[in-house]
Amino acid sequence: MNITRTQWFAIAVLFLTILTGGSAQLTDLIGTYPTKLVISFSTLATGFLAGVQIILGGQGTQVKDVLAMPGIQKVEVNAQANPTLAAIAVDPTVNKIAPTQAAQVQVETIAKGA
Repeated sequence: MNITRTQWFAIAVLFLTILTGGSAQLTDLIGTYPTKLVISFSTLATGFLAGVQIILGGQGTQVKDVLAMPGIQKVEVNAQANPTLAAIAVDPTVNKIAPTQAAQVQVETIAKGA
């Protein structure tokens, strides 16, 4: 199973959200004061991790995650690409993605605006 960084963040947020929502059960399991500490930490950590996930989970990350998937042979990018996608497509250090031959010049121009 290949779990991406974005998915790990989502798993952590899910776990912390369950803790936050389970305060009544936690009180029975560990007591009032420890529950208050767990809920406080969980709430702060959920907000922080969700923010990090949004910042790091942009389109460029999604494209790179797809390129890293087994079974992806090549992604071709046309002249409708946005600057983020175009920059990845023309980056010589990134494998399995390139502009189409017909859109090479347009994609390079778009990438310069990134």
